[in-house]
Amino acid sequence: MQYNELLFELFYNLKALYQKNLKFPNISFQQILAILLIENSGVEMSYFSKKLGIDNSTVTRLIDGLEKKKLVMREREASDNRVIKVFLTKHGKKVNNIIEFQLDKIGYAIERQFNDDSKGEIIESGVILNWAIIKYLNR
Repeated sequence: MQYNELLFELFYNLKALYQKNLKFPNISFQQILAILLIENSGVEMSYFSKKLGIDNSTVTRLIDGLEKKKLVMREREASDNRVIKVFLTKHGKKVNNIIEFQLDKIGYAIERQFNDDSKGEIIESGVILNWAIIKYLNR
């Protein structure tokens, strides 16, 4: 199997795995991904565009939807009024914790399929693959 085939298969299988198992009432998969990206210190609007690979106008609609559901709030940066950061609300943090729990369950179910000898190798290879992807994205 070629790298491009492996990456393509991995992408679609992971997407299908997460879409099937990460569920929360009235929250779309794209909104779940956005919630998972938000750190306690907040994230800038442009961060979503970079990490999710979507246009700024799509990010705005995505965050608008999360605000209407009272999961996030936007604040202007005090030091630079042009910068808008997104934070999880109290309700958003609860939802994030539930989603993180669902992620842990998925990870554990996949991890159980490997023997102890191969787990370290798989993690090391995954880290190397992830760094290669990040490097390619940032060129």
